[in-house]
Amino acid sequence: MGLLVTLLTLVAPQCAVRIENPQAMTLALFQVTDDASERIRVLGKGKRHDLRLPQGVYWVEARHGDRVVRLPLPLHRRATRPEVLVVRVTPPPPPEDGWCWIPAGPALRGDVLGVGQEDERPARVTTVPAFWISRDEVTNAQFAAFLNAAPQVDDRWLSLKSRKLGIARKGERWTATRPNEPVITMSWFGAAAYCEWLTSTTGRTHRLPNESQWEKAARGPESFVYAYGNIYRTSGANQESGRLREVGSFGQNGFGVRDMTGNAFEWVADVYKNAPTAVPGLPPHRVLRGGSFVLDGMYLRNSFRMYHRPSVRADDFGFRVVREQESKR
Repeated sequence: MGLLVTLLTLVAPQCAVRIENPQAMTLALFQVTDDASERIRVLGKGKRHDLRLPQGVYWVEARHGDRVVRLPLPLHRRATRPEVLVVRVTPPPPPEDGWCWIPAGPALRGDVLGVGQEDERPARVTTVPAFWISRDEVTNAQFAAFLNAAPQVDDRWLSLKSRKLGIARKGERWTATRPNEPVITMSWFGAAAYCEWLTSTTGRTHRLPNESQWEKAARGPESFVYAYGNIYRTSGANQESGRLREVGSFGQNGFGVRDMTGNAFEWVADVYKNAPTAVPGLPPHRVLRGGSFVLDGMYLRNSFRMYHRPSVRADDFGFRVVREQESKR
């Protein structure tokens, strides 16, 4: 059997990979099988590594003292990719509380199982610049703070009279009745307004993630099908439960991000092009990602895309935020 495996490896298609390591971080190469990762090679501190690897899914761990960064290296046979996949390793910035750093480099995008919708194809490897993303979905407590700071509350932002909403008005103040649950009944306009407010109050640019950023963060360094792995399991996230859960009720992925599978659907920045129900003269449809607490496997994959009118405020629609690295000028 060992000889057969060796022969199959030798005849399997090989992929060219270049790893650039200008800071001489200590590198190790991992391969993903199902939900598990196995370290297959210690690369050391060399500043450049040119490799040829069989098709598959890999990731690189880079260490420099107590600083660690993990970078996807997707060479999946069903995804198109550059002739040479280039990864440049640099140390991550200092940590920021409540935020997860997603390093620059390759990312898998789209359906590699062959079960997805037409709008998930073709599967491909794209290059995504580095960014911060909020560890959790925006909560009722966070959105209530925004409502209290807003000069005027727009009832198009979310369903303020919905029994599902975990925010209530008491006198002149908005209070989170379920502070640690994701804010839901959220329209795309409400999510965008929150990002604008966060930008103005912090001096850092905040916005909704685009689809490539969202999917890279959700897949983690292992390029998983679900945020928790490649194998669907009901205990992996808040899915099929019929009820919302507090953020962080389930474990984080390899980037440290939580609840990207299930819990609340998440609005992203992108317009959904060629929506069959688009109406001339009305705002274009926007994309939602991640599935929700009422859905099961097919609709919870990281590549699954749903779209809706940006004014829709459903009981399982929420969002999370991307933060730019540099300060506003």
